[in-house]
Amino acid sequence: MDNLYKSFQKCKKGTDWKASVQYYEADIMRNITKARRGLINGCYRQKPFSEFDISERGKHRHIRALHISDRVIQRNLCDNILNPHLFKYLIHDNGASIKGKGIEFTRKRLQCHLERYYRKHGNKGYVLLIDFSKYFDNIPHDILCKKIAEKIHDGRIVNLTRYLVSTFGDKGVGIGSQLSQTAGIFYPTELDNFCKIVRRCRYYGRYMDDTYIIHESKDFLRDLLEEYKAIAERLGIIINAKKTQIVKLEKGFSFLQIRYNITESGKIIKRPARKGIVRERRKLKKLAGLVSKNRMTLPQIKEQYKSWRGNAVRYNAYKSVRNLDALYKSITGETYGRERNGKTDGAGANRGRNPHARFKAGRADQRHRRLEGSEDLRGTAGGRG
Repeated sequence: MDNLYKSFQKCKKGTDWKASVQYYEADIMRNITKARRGLINGCYRQKPFSEFDISERGKHRHIRALHISDRVIQRNLCDNILNPHLFKYLIHDNGASIKGKGIEFTRKRLQCHLERYYRKHGNKGYVLLIDFSKYFDNIPHDILCKKIAEKIHDGRIVNLTRYLVSTFGDKGVGIGSQLSQTAGIFYPTELDNFCKIVRRCRYYGRYMDDTYIIHESKDFLRDLLEEYKAIAERLGIIINAKKTQIVKLEKGFSFLQIRYNITESGKIIKRPARKGIVRERRKLKKLAGLVSKNRMTLPQIKEQYKSWRGNAVRYNAYKSVRNLDALYKSITGETYGRERNGKTDGAGANRGRNPHARFKAGRADQRHRRLEGSEDLRGTAGGRG
């Protein structure tokens, strides 16, 4: 009962405005008692999905959302049983949707691997980029449940997991449930172990269905890719041939919407992918049209742009940020960041967060004032003479 109640408290965060969540909370003790009884008796049945489509970064995705009563059960199952038992078998460089990790963790690990590789081999080498095609839609239920049963030796848990997975159809797990995230993180563990342990790839990382492998030999990566494809085919995972490629490190490559270039001196230059900047420019213009139709307010545009800009200023994108700042000012009439001599400082927000930069700016202002004061005094003395 306590676990079910705690799971509900986590599920309602950000969704407590929904009527279904409020109805569930209004009779919370009866609802979690009913859920517990159904799980113990083995008669729990999931409600139908709420299905809809979204467009994310130009990709159309089909979402299958769960009712709040089913989300509470899946949260309880994943947080208290599946994740603690399955995630301890993951490699350290698997950073997708795991507590304490995420997309920023994977980007930092990639930079760490590039730095370590450069210290041994310079910027001469290759990176193998692997992408899965329709990853969630192609996960076979039988192999997934078999792998879970190998790690969790409890028939009730395995049967419940097998039932929840079967609700997605004959194949694949839908996007929109926590069980799908857990399955997507854990399922390719065999591929991770093959690369890290069997082939001893030191510079390897994976974020859900995106993988990178850095090595000094192109032939090694070619042979590795063939073995990788054989294991993926046995697991039922389809590799996207268009996005899977071997690239020279010195020419640069893109991973997780960031463009990486490593120079001869070892400096790693990170730029946001061009398509992300183009997408943000188009979005600002589209939101401006919604404001003119009174379907959106300027503060809402500011919050959206603030989120995008906060991420962009951490990379080498000074000119792109300045250009989008100018577009933002033409739409809202407000200047984002500092303005000096009529020009917007694209790194103004960043300087405000850096204590060392604030200290240097303060010392520069003090020197400037002292110089101005000394000139005034000299002028006055000259006049008196």
